[in-house]
Amino acid sequence: MILRDNMFTVTGGTHDNVKIRLNADHAIYRAHFPGNPITPGVCIVQMIGELLADRCGRRLSLSQIVNLKFVAPISPVEVPDVEINFQSVDDNGTECKAKGTIGTDGALLTKFSVIYK
Repeated sequence: MILRDNMFTVTGGTHDNVKIRLNADHAIYRAHFPGNPITPGVCIVQMIGELLADRCGRRLSLSQIVNLKFVAPISPVEVPDVEINFQSVDDNGTECKAKGTIGTDGALLTKFSVIYK
């Protein structure tokens, strides 16, 4: 399932620092959790993958989560605008390794290290 332009939209930034807005009205948030929506971890990984695919110019699928730390919940109501900061991206044409963070207004929400192929 593609989440871009449905669950989230890109609002600006660069390939290294992508600004997105979460759609609090998306069906995922009605189930996770009603009255207190929080972005599911699987959706966070999918958003990272979609943005990496745009950056690498090809379709990617998740190969490995090296490290994933949820420091604070990402609520589309409390924190609708977040930044995905790719601190390093190594694309050798076969696999794309990325490390980075997700945050807002100086607050760290998620740290990640992932590999997509």
